[in-house]
Parts: sequence; C-alpha cells; structure tokens
Amino acid sequence: MPYIPQEDRPLLDEKVSALADRIASELAEMKGTAHISVLYERSILSIVNTLYRLQIGKKGSIPKSTEDALAHAMFEISKKHDYDCPWLGELNYSLTRLIQLVPRKMVEKGAWKEELRYYIFAQTCGALERSALQMHKKITNKAHSYIINGMVGALFDIKDEYKRRVNTAYEIIQIQKSGDCYDGPFHTELEEVVDKYHKGTGYFFDKSRGFRTEEQQNQAKSKKIEE
Repeated sequence: MPYIPQEDRPLLDEKVSALADRIASELAEMKGTAHISVLYERSILSIVNTLYRLQIGKKGSIPKSTEDALAHAMFEISKKHDYDCPWLGELNYSLTRLIQLVPRKMVEKGAWKEELRYYIFAQTCGALERSALQMHKKITNKAHSYIINGMVGALFDIKDEYKRRVNTAYEIIQIQKSGDCYDGPFHTELEEVVDKYHKGTGYFFDKSRGFRTEEQQNQAKSKKIEE
C-alpha cells in the first residue's frame, strides 16, 4: 500500500514497530512458529474492532494497548480526508508493514533463520482471511455495513498483495532451486528477462506460454532429461 504520503508514515511506523516488537517477543517466548497466525489474528481483530468503534462515534478512552494506539493513530491521521472510512488506506499500510516487520524481528532475535518460509506465508494469509471472515460475521446496524465491507475488502487486499509482491518472488527462487511442480497443459512458466546486452535482469511468469500440446510436453520433458 504505497498510497500513504511520506509525511503520514512516521507515526504509523512508530506504532507498527511497537506492536511488531511485542508480537515477536511473545512468539519467541512461545518457541513457536505457526503460532504467528494466532498472534496476528488477535492483533488484527483488536485493531479493526477499535476502528469500528471510532467510526461509529464511540471514541472510548485513552488507548490501552499497542493495537489501540495503532488504531487511534490511523483514525486521527485519516481525519483530513472528507469521505467515509478514510482510514482503510492506513489500515492496509500498517498491516502490510506489520507482517514484514515481525519476521524480520524474529530473525534479529535469533529465533528464526529466515524471514520467509512457506509456512510463514500460509499462516499470515490464514490470519488475514480468518480475521476478515470474523468481521464479516459481526452483527451490526445495517447502517454501518459499509464499515465492515471496507474492512473485509482491505484485509483480503492485503493478503492478495502479499501473495503478489512477496510470495511470487519467493516462488521464483524456489523454482530455480528445486524445479517447478506444474507440468500440465495449462500453466504459466518462468521466463528470464534479459536486456539488450543479453544480460539477465530478472524473471517473470509468462502467461502466453501456458498451453502445450502433449507432444510439446514430451519434448520439454526429454529436454530436461538431456540437461
């Protein structure tokens, strides 16, 4: 979510970092890995429920938790906009930063060796999706349904962007390392991008080569065996 102006980021970054520190410390004490989804889900639901209360006019008291502090910061920063639920962008930005910071802090603590493994990706997506589904089930005044719709949309969007921006790059590295697992007639293939000097500059999934006849598949398999 790059749409948050630079001048609005420092306060959000401060609150996100404090929350990431706490989650990473709890996770390190648990000596767990998959538990990251449980901690994420708890924090996400706390944040969105606080935002919901603020949006419908229940200002509440001084923030009592790191989640409350982050939610209040999102709400206050977004007040300069003149439309409903302007904090959805701040929510997207903050959670996008959070799910990157926690793994980084786990590596810094020496609790993890890597910031991303598939299980981390899957647990993170699960926490975002389950949080969205729980908010979807929230019983509210019909006049406030637009708030829930926005929250659910933002949470699914964060998950989708995480797949597109992070996991896709991770998959490319794993395909290079271990080979692809898709060999049916319909699939995308990894292609190298080269500049005018024929120097490799990156990779992408080429959808235009997604179909192969049975003969082409056999030729490709034979080529791999020869290599």
